[in-house]
This record gives sequence, C-alpha cells and structure tokens, in this order.
Amino acid sequence: MVTDLRRWMLGSVTTGYADRVAPEVSTGQTEDVRVWIGRVVTGRETEHEKFVEWLNGAEAHEIFRRRRLSEYLLTEEAGTVTVVFKAPHTGDPRIMIDFLRYPGLWPDFWEFVRGGRAEDEPPPRLPESATRVRWRRGDT
Repeated sequence: MVTDLRRWMLGSVTTGYADRVAPEVSTGQTEDVRVWIGRVVTGRETEHEKFVEWLNGAEAHEIFRRRRLSEYLLTEEAGTVTVVFKAPHTGDPRIMIDFLRYPGLWPDFWEFVRGGRAEDEPPPRLPESATRVRWRRGDT
C-alpha cells in the first residue's frame, strides 16, 4: 500500500527519500494539491464514522498544522471517500510524502482506489452535503 501511495504521489521517484526526492517543476502555483480516492472496507463503517469524528477535532487539526497543510477536505458519496489536501508550493514534494506517511491519518479500513496530483486526478464535484471534514489553516 505504501508503495502504491508513493508511486501515485511521485511517479518516477522509486528509491530513497530525503536525499533522492526530485523537486517538482514550478508552474507559478502557490499550493500543491493532492487527491486520494478510496472506499471504506465493508463491515468497518462504525470505525470510519469514529475516525471522521476524530478528523473534525482539535487533535487532528493540530496534526494538519504540524504537517504544514493549508487545507484538508474529506467528502463521501455513494461509498466513495475522497480526500483533497493542500500545502504551500515549495517545489519539494516531501510535505505531501510526510503527510501520507504520518501514522494514523490513513486507516487500514480505507481502501486506496486511485489518486494523484489534482491536475492529473481532478477531485469530483460533489454537493456540499457530501462534505464530512473541512479544515483550513487560519479558520480555527
């Protein structure tokens, strides 16, 4: 699973970490945006609901701040969970990698389906009622 996540996040980077991560090409953007799409494992819906409740709380929000995110959005519709997360554009993909590797933010009851950069994997347009978690730096 970690290999799949790393592959969709970085594409060509397959070995090493700190000293081998290729910088991202600057396109004048101010934020890096990643999209993770998956589903809840059948029979684990109660755990998912508790996790979503935790994601809406102060402890998760502090982790988002410490991991240098600028926004975290979780939507859910028709069994599909979509997470969109943003961080300031630095040209260094390690902010996103570190967030994906952070223990406890990607529970084993979520199955990864696909994901990537927002320009490659645009987040679905969903009604506001599909929003389960929305955190933005500076809102709290």
